[in-house]
Amino acid sequence: MMKSNLLLLSGLFATLTGCMTNATVELTKAPFDATTDLTNGTSGATREFLDPTTDFTSSTTPGALSESGLLRAKRKATFFATQTQENLRTDIARGRGEYLSSLAVLTGVPAHQWTDFQATMTGSYPALFDQALSPSQSTERLIELAWASGYGRQRSAD
Repeated sequence: MMKSNLLLLSGLFATLTGCMTNATVELTKAPFDATTDLTNGTSGATREFLDPTTDFTSSTTPGALSESGLLRAKRKATFFATQTQENLRTDIARGRGEYLSSLAVLTGVPAHQWTDFQATMTGSYPALFDQALSPSQSTERLIELAWASGYGRQRSAD
């Protein structure tokens, strides 16, 4: 009996350790290696967090955005507005809300001007969400108005 238990245990041990072959390890690591090769060791999510830092530290004037940084910021704001248009519409109608605050941040509206920004957006509600406009036209108007209150105002002051 003891011999059969010992034989069973040694067979089980051999089976379990034999499962981890180089082929298994390579198959498990392959997706991670491929992703690392494609992204040079960083993921897209990491890049999203690092871009603002890179823009800040690579500019000659601390805090200044380059032309490419402004274009990227406007694209992000446009994407945000497109994806959250109904939520933005609700926040603009109320004159406050997290989506409206996020739009202010994305378009570079200084925090001390948020109250004015909210009032401007709320006062422009009928023009922004006119029934005759397509959703993309509405988003375009929304971004242009928000941009003029943030980075657009700052660029024209330079």
